[in-house]
Amino acid sequence: MRIGLGVDGTIPTVKDWESVLNVATALGVGAIAFDGYVRKYGSGAPEIPSAVKKQSIALSYGFDSNYARQMKTAEELGSLFTGAGIRTYVLKGRVVAECYPAPGHRWSSDMDCFLLPASGGDFDAWEKGNSVIEGKGLRVRRGFYKNSSFSVSGLLVENHRFLTPFRGNRTLERLEALLQGMMRADSGSSKFAGTELYRPPVMVSALFMIEHSYSHFLHEGLTLRIIADWIMFSRRHKDEIDRDLFERYIDEFGFRRFYDAYLHLGEYLIGERLEESLTDAEKRMWDSVWDGLDLHETLHGIRGKMNLVGNTLRARWKYRLFSPISMIRALWIQVKGFLFIRHPELPVWGD
Repeated sequence: MRIGLGVDGTIPTVKDWESVLNVATALGVGAIAFDGYVRKYGSGAPEIPSAVKKQSIALSYGFDSNYARQMKTAEELGSLFTGAGIRTYVLKGRVVAECYPAPGHRWSSDMDCFLLPASGGDFDAWEKGNSVIEGKGLRVRRGFYKNSSFSVSGLLVENHRFLTPFRGNRTLERLEALLQGMMRADSGSSKFAGTELYRPPVMVSALFMIEHSYSHFLHEGLTLRIIADWIMFSRRHKDEIDRDLFERYIDEFGFRRFYDAYLHLGEYLIGERLEESLTDAEKRMWDSVWDGLDLHETLHGIRGKMNLVGNTLRARWKYRLFSPISMIRALWIQVKGFLFIRHPELPVWGD
């Protein structure tokens, strides 16, 4: 996988390539792992059995086809919103994929977007975007306070009203206000060539990724792809990220213990850090990558909330080692938000 990410390395002797492929695929990096072997040995890949090689080629082709199909749909969506006076920002997804040697081999199953008025307009772009989609005869699901969702040509789209799950959490309220302020001050100068899709400011993408990965770790789990995402993004944009300011934000918003471990695992993944240098807590985080994910986000309503509570209870060790708040405090935030803050308003930076 390291070679597939563009890092020099060696490939150990493997007797069961089929198992390697199956594990890599389950962790979301099957195509990247095969890229590494091809980059090392060429298209012949002599040590891989023919059947496994064909399976790997088919996997990579499937990833490329999925990426091309998603990009086409996303670009059409951007053009549709532009026609309604809306600017479409891409969250994660393509913004991260372009940091990989083969962007199409970073698996993605959906598109996250954030909508703003174009050309200085003053209207609720989130709601107008929803209405534009409904005007096409498509169903928009608005049941979750953080984002609406809809499907366009087979692509699941999450239209974000908010960037963080801040309901009931004062720290995330402040982060939400900061990110919203940065987004609304953006001039739209970073645009994907030939499209009506925009990149958020780099600092927004950086903090959004860290919060998203932190939430994933606590409530579901990490994958190798999530770990690779940050190390690839931060390397690509190392000269654009104000490191001093970024580090201050990491401390201010309570990510320090998680972030340091997350960064170290990314460095370990690409061979910049030895296993012996990892702390016991970091090794436990790494071991958890191999556990099955409990994807509560696939469920909604009461059942989804109950799954979230169950995940939180099982994550006691994660809160103890990597969070500034206790598991009990986290549960209270979830309950308080769900029961008493059903429809949160946009927080204002400095409040």
